[in-house]
Amino acid sequence: MSPLSVNSYVVLGLLEEHGEANPYRLDQLVQEGVGHFWAFPRSQLYAEAGRLVRRGLIAERREENGRRRRTLAITPRGRAELRGWLATPTGTVSEVRDEGALRLYFQPLSGDEAEPGHDADADAAVVRLAEEQIKAHTERLSLYATIAAALRPGSPRRAVLELGLKSQQTLIDFWREVEKPAAP
Repeated sequence: MSPLSVNSYVVLGLLEEHGEANPYRLDQLVQEGVGHFWAFPRSQLYAEAGRLVRRGLIAERREENGRRRRTLAITPRGRAELRGWLATPTGTVSEVRDEGALRLYFQPLSGDEAEPGHDADADAAVVRLAEEQIKAHTERLSLYATIAAALRPGSPRRAVLELGLKSQQTLIDFWREVEKPAAP
């Protein structure tokens, strides 16, 4: 059997923490928590839940009548799998997937990249992108600060929020540098 994906462990972890949940509630939990630092599209969440049911790591109960909603719960096998994963070193380095950085990378170039300032439209596009990114990351920083204020200092969740706060501040600083006109 193929190894589980990290998304599988997200589903197992949420069910371990919150008990039973339907897929819609799992999606809400992702958006309220791990979704701030781990992208997990809704379509993948529903598919992942089905895979975990087939592997016996979560149990599914369907309503007999009405909408026949699915309720999911972690099984003892799923709990053991989650605990084993938590005890295993990651062996990976974080991957940065930042759309703003990707857009910056592909900004139109005028002539040689070593000669900034020769294309006013391209320079203006970079400044606009930087301004948008500063605004977006400042809003995210504010959200994280609000969430962090409600968490116990020293807790694992607060530590993850602190990482988010520092990351957002670093990104704001980065985009402020990008926003500055290049020296001729």
